[in-house]
Amino acid sequence: MGATNCPETPRQKMITMMYLVYTAMLALNVSAEVVNGFKTVGSAMTKSNENIQVKLDETYANFSKALQNSPDKVQEQYDKAQRVRELSIAMGSYIDSLEYTFMATLNSTAEVPIDINNPKKTRKIPVVNEDKTPNFDSIKKAIDIAGFRWLKMDELHESSRMFIDGGAGLELKNKIIEYKRQVKEILGEDSNHVSIALNVEQKELNPDNELLDWEVLCFSEVVSGSALVTLTRLKAETMNAEFDAVNMLYKQVDKGDFKFDQIAMISRPKSTYIIQGGVYETDINVAAYDSKQHFTATVNGQQLNSTDSGSVHYRTVCNTLGVQRITGIAYVTTPDGGTKEYPISDNYFVAKPVAVVSLDNMQVLYAGIDNPITVSVPGVDSRNVKASILEGQGTITPTEGEGKYLVKPTPGGKKMVIGVDAVIDKGSQRMGQPTFQVKPIPDPIITVGGFSNGAKVSRANLASGATVVARAGEGFTFKIPKGSIRVMSLEVFVGNKPFNMNGNSFEPDLLSAIKRANRGDKIYVDAKVMMPDGIPRTSSCILTINK
Repeated sequence: MGATNCPETPRQKMITMMYLVYTAMLALNVSAEVVNGFKTVGSAMTKSNENIQVKLDETYANFSKALQNSPDKVQEQYDKAQRVRELSIAMGSYIDSLEYTFMATLNSTAEVPIDINNPKKTRKIPVVNEDKTPNFDSIKKAIDIAGFRWLKMDELHESSRMFIDGGAGLELKNKIIEYKRQVKEILGEDSNHVSIALNVEQKELNPDNELLDWEVLCFSEVVSGSALVTLTRLKAETMNAEFDAVNMLYKQVDKGDFKFDQIAMISRPKSTYIIQGGVYETDINVAAYDSKQHFTATVNGQQLNSTDSGSVHYRTVCNTLGVQRITGIAYVTTPDGGTKEYPISDNYFVAKPVAVVSLDNMQVLYAGIDNPITVSVPGVDSRNVKASILEGQGTITPTEGEGKYLVKPTPGGKKMVIGVDAVIDKGSQRMGQPTFQVKPIPDPIITVGGFSNGAKVSRANLASGATVVARAGEGFTFKIPKGSIRVMSLEVFVGNKPFNMNGNSFEPDLLSAIKRANRGDKIYVDAKVMMPDGIPRTSSCILTINK
């Protein structure tokens, strides 16, 4: 959350959106594609943090030059900026140490490419020392070479062990709260003009409407990829807070002049992770630019004019997958009436639409019964996601719970295709259409008095009152209500004599015949069984009298 009366910047909203896109997947059976998405986003955010650091270094360098030129004018604000810098470096280093320590719990080595142009040739970098402590230098080197690609991102419990059970999450929250307090103390009343995200104080609702502390929501039983993205996001928010604070301090030096001898152009996108067919939007600002002075810019061929807020607004529809770049030039009027040109450069990532359909009870859809599934799309409210049957016969019915449906394939079908559509930017878009195998419920298996087919039993055991029980056949992993498989009637042969009865218990005349049976005689049991799909099946069992 930003400071008082200061809304979140587009960059901070982008970081928050990227985080929410991936934490929305945690309760599902996460696919390899989504796990790779964590790696892509983590690497992209790390690269974005490096770009922010470059801009910070430029800002401090220009601040130092201003101090050399006008020490009396700049000294007070420069000293405050250095104190903010020290606090931010310490906060960033602490987050890095947590992130590197957590990475070392996931991987003991990092397999990275030897040559970026030939990724199949790899080498292993040990990231854990012999004493089991993390090797921060090796971890940083692995990240510099391969981003997050070498990390195990689907582990479900390490985050809880370190950040909840180990207390690292609560300690991190307390340090962030103290960092924000100290920065605001340095800035004084001017802190109202600086946006500081890092919203960790308030409790928030999880998808089950439970009010949870920040550290529990972010780190309790989440996949490792989500925890790493959270830490990288916090590093970005710290750097953004530092950047905004230092720029605000420099504005206080002389509001009538350019703040630096070189002006950096800053792009503040709403999001750098775009679903294919979505829209990329960004506000481009001149650092320390006078809002009363307008400028023009050319961005990817578009001619743009700045607004009173001192920014130009660039917008483009995203149809090409992968990393995309925006480049251009801003034309700024100098105090002496001339024009200076400043380069514009930024990048964003366009992802393929991903629809996630989670089978709640099994790996296939069974014909003739309700199969519960969960449908979601990363980054899209479940209320804006709809599922329908595109191929195959049957019904799909919404049920209680976000994204919950019951799918009932018609018997006889072989496959079913489920279409998932999402409302994005006021229009409906197909996000995916996964195909599922449709199988009939396997024939049931019966036991007689607890004995399975082929068993040898005594007359006494059977004659004491045998009961026939049916259960699901082999390979049927669906969770079904108790009593949904039941024996309706029996036909039993003792030798060549048949006995027919309703229900699942042997009747007195059959029990008498069993008592008269000889050793080696066969008992043939055929049971008519009603299955959960409403279709009766026949199951048999043969027993041999042994005494």
